[in-house]
Amino acid sequence: MSDSHISRLQVVPLPDGGGLRVIGAVDLSTREAWRNVLESATASDSPTRLDLSELSFIDTRGTSMLLTAAQRQRGTAPLTITRPPRVLRRVLTVLCPGEPVEIVIEEQEAS
Repeated sequence: MSDSHISRLQVVPLPDGGGLRVIGAVDLSTREAWRNVLESATASDSPTRLDLSELSFIDTRGTSMLLTAAQRQRGTAPLTITRPPRVLRRVLTVLCPGEPVEIVIEEQEAS
């Protein structure tokens, strides 16, 4: 497999320091990096913001890990997802109605 076909996951701090922008894909090859991102992002009791506007793909395991991270935040501050891919937004809407998982989905551009 050539280098151009290998999935990559890049995470950069948002300009205001209020969260992280996730760029690339969450799949088998980037799953451990995704787990580390989520664990560090939800390690404190402060609000967590993930700008997913440049997330090109997330597999079911990556989505499950996102829900687990949101559960870790329960009772402290919500996990806020800014501009998630349309498919992820639909999946979260189906999986989370009435659940005690608090995920705030925002459509506006992260600052």
